Amino acid sequence: RINTFVRQIETFLFNALSSTMGNDACKCLKSDAEKEVLVFALPVTADASEDAEKVRYMRVVLRVQRHWRVVTARKRFANQAAVSYTGSTANKQTFLLHWQAKYIIANNLPANDSHWDSDDPGWVGKASMSKRHRFLIRRNLHWRWFNALVFGMLDDNEMVYPECHCCPDALSEIRMMKEAALTWVKGVREVEGWSENVGLFFHVYGHNSVNSLHMHVVDLDFVGPSFHCQEFKNLSVDHVIQVLEEDVGRGHCQVSPLSSFPAIEDTIDLKVASVKVCPVINTVETYRRARQNFWTLGGPRALRDQLERQGFLKDGSAKLTTSNKPFNVFARLAYQDSVGRALFASENSLSKLQGLERP
Repeated sequence: RINTFVRQIETFLFNALSSTMGNDACKCLKSDAEKEVLVFALPVTADASEDAEKVRYMRVVLRVQRHWRVVTARKRFANQAAVSYTGSTANKQTFLLHWQAKYIIANNLPANDSHWDSDDPGWVGKASMSKRHRFLIRRNLHWRWFNALVFGMLDDNEMVYPECHCCPDALSEIRMMKEAALTWVKGVREVEGWSENVGLFFHVYGHNSVNSLHMHVVDLDFVGPSFHCQEFKNLSVDHVIQVLEEDVGRGHCQVSPLSSFPAIEDTIDLKVASVKVCPVINTVETYRRARQNFWTLGGPRALRDQLERQGFLKDGSAKLTTSNKPFNVFARLAYQDSVGRALFASENSLSKLQGLERP
């Protein structure tokens, strides 16, 4: 609709101005001929106000046209990238059984999977950690779940728990994630050849590459160079559960609204600062230390502010953004899949209703 509107404006301007104006090509995007935007050179006339109005219209056309093309290109890239992460698992979501309502299984990029055993420096740390390496991601995009670092530090209403305490639902959530991942592996074992030796890992904020929660599901009987390269940041789900159990076990505590905490300087990069203090996070002790250090850096309030500055959150919203810039791949994938499921359910319901109405 927007594209049609733009074309109508362009046609109107061309018909109104072409008799008295030049027509020079301005390649304000790429050099492709089909993407050229035509800019008209206005002559000097006596009616300055009319010329100014025409200039204003042309500027609107150019801005809308350029914005539309850029957004369309980004959207196409994001959609293709998201699809790449479900290429080999799209028809295997049913193995999650009842966990399908909460989680999605995603695969790594095909090129990363195919180089899982490569010792080429260009692939080590980038390729899949094992011959069979998947990701379990959540459909709920509330930022309190975006990374293991902040598990249990606040609830859905952004009420913050004090240091060394934990929101009880965080512990149950991580236990469910573990059960869902193992349920899926059990279901596809005969199809994909998974061993009984399965590792479930998180990469804590600072060491993570994607700002949306994903649990690594790794076949430990077939690990490659990338696994050994990343052992320093592979935090087992069991270690996470142990720390959360200790925090929940401390009992009742007083919670405070996120807005009651002071903001920190926007020059502080929490990722860099976290890695500097905690270069290794793969045990109970290092995970606990990372969470304690996080409080010294400003805690959940500082993190929320930084995610907003970077575009991963919007002011007034608790959900991770799913747009194309910044491109948060697992958040985007969760959003697309959830919308697709909702549309499919709606179409089925409509078909059933239409079937009931027929005589």
